[in-house]
Amino acid sequence: MLNRILATIDRGQSKSLLGKRRLRNTTEKYYRYLTCCCSKNERLLIFPQQNLLRDHTLMQSSENMTQDDAAIQDSSLPDDYQSWTAEEKQRFLWQQRLLPSQYDRLPALKKIDVFGLFLTVLNAKMDRLSDEAPQHWKKAIHAHASVAKVRFVPAVETLFTGLFKGADYGLLRLSVTGDPTKRGFAPGLAAKFFIDGQPSANFSALVSLDGQGKNYNFFANEFSNIVPVVNRLGPKLINLIFRRTSRYPTKLDLQNLGVVRQDGQAEKAPHYPLRIFLVPHKAVQFAEAPPHDFRTDLATIAPGTALFSVYGVDPANGNDGVDQPDYRQNAQLIGSIETTSEFVASDYGDRRLFFRHQRFRNQ
Repeated sequence: MLNRILATIDRGQSKSLLGKRRLRNTTEKYYRYLTCCCSKNERLLIFPQQNLLRDHTLMQSSENMTQDDAAIQDSSLPDDYQSWTAEEKQRFLWQQRLLPSQYDRLPALKKIDVFGLFLTVLNAKMDRLSDEAPQHWKKAIHAHASVAKVRFVPAVETLFTGLFKGADYGLLRLSVTGDPTKRGFAPGLAAKFFIDGQPSANFSALVSLDGQGKNYNFFANEFSNIVPVVNRLGPKLINLIFRRTSRYPTKLDLQNLGVVRQDGQAEKAPHYPLRIFLVPHKAVQFAEAPPHDFRTDLATIAPGTALFSVYGVDPANGNDGVDQPDYRQNAQLIGSIETTSEFVASDYGDRRLFFRHQRFRNQ
């Protein structure tokens, strides 16, 4: 039943099909589904009030449910932006978008908007090549973050190609899934590395789907682009929502990082890992408690700081069990991610800076 409802939402890209009345009817069916399958306490974790459900439905239907609307007010980037060099793109986004919109006062962290995630046109997250989200894009998860300029420094004689050979101009967005006081502290990251004359290469990584509990140290655990499925209501529901657009919602591909170099030249024989592990450096550890805003910690990190050592497994050694813990044992150091600026929390970084998720290959 739920899959049919989700399919209806995804097929309905026109205003006529996604009118307010029809969208409300569809989402009320979804709520009834949850009523049948979830306990009262579980439903309250997803939708605190049924009235909120209905109000949110009417608001979202006019803001972010049609590709037509997104196309009308799609981007504030210059028309020739994509043809710029990697350095020019990074400089423009940093100086003309992120810094001017820096917060004077940090906004409160929002809880995960599961219903908003349900309404999001998730194909755009996988297919959009721009560095900027449509004007009315709503971040239902990972809504608030801090962003820094970064570079990827390769290990000596790395086996991998493309940007794994080195990337000098990138942006790193560090966030939590939602308000840690509601569901625990669940850190995540998204990175983009710019390429001369071509769309950027992006990847995202998590610690896990259910986070790290009451530990508020953002760098307490390593991150990966592939995480195991968690057998709990919240993660299972989000996993099901993302299955609308990917057969493997807990896995993200890294192909875009290995097929082209920073100068825009294509690799003749691309070679890249299926899974990477980002291990935080000991120099960037913060307090686990008491509860505090992670963005204040990140603001203390100086430019030139090594944040992560990056490990990967050579696919030539086999890809069986890529999502299993034992796969980690075969990982070798392939480089590090270092900051080239301070971290900044900004309105643009929260609402418009866009990181593409690449579907796991063989789909």
